[in-house]
Amino acid sequence: PWFALYFVLFMGISSISVMNLVTAVIVETSINAAKNDQDATAVHELAVMQEMLQQVQDLIKKADTDNTGEITKTELMSAWSSDPEVKELLEGFIDIQELLDLFDIFDDDGSGSLSMKELRKGFTGYRQDPVRCMIE
Repeated sequence: PWFALYFVLFMGISSISVMNLVTAVIVETSINAAKNDQDATAVHELAVMQEMLQQVQDLIKKADTDNTGEITKTELMSAWSSDPEVKELLEGFIDIQELLDLFDIFDDDGSGSLSMKELRKGFTGYRQDPVRCMIE
């Protein structure tokens, strides 16, 4: 009789232990999958950002009529109104007033023109934290 009680207790504790181990493995696998998903999302966002930045750089090269490597608001407005390809590219994700507001935000040195460096820094900062970017 005592041996049967010992056997039943042993089997009960063993089965609970095994269930805990299985649960731990499932949770660990889920955590690793979530981390891998976050990494994949970050890589995808970086690729999207680089593609968008390349499109904007191409746009600036088109709109830079004085070939200084920088774009002014006048050049930007002129490209918006005269080049349908530029307008189509920009209208896909921003309207002209927002674009002009971003121009002012990204213009770190207050020169009235955007260099590629200012543009890259602005887009990266804006994408990571738009509110902080606007405040600074």
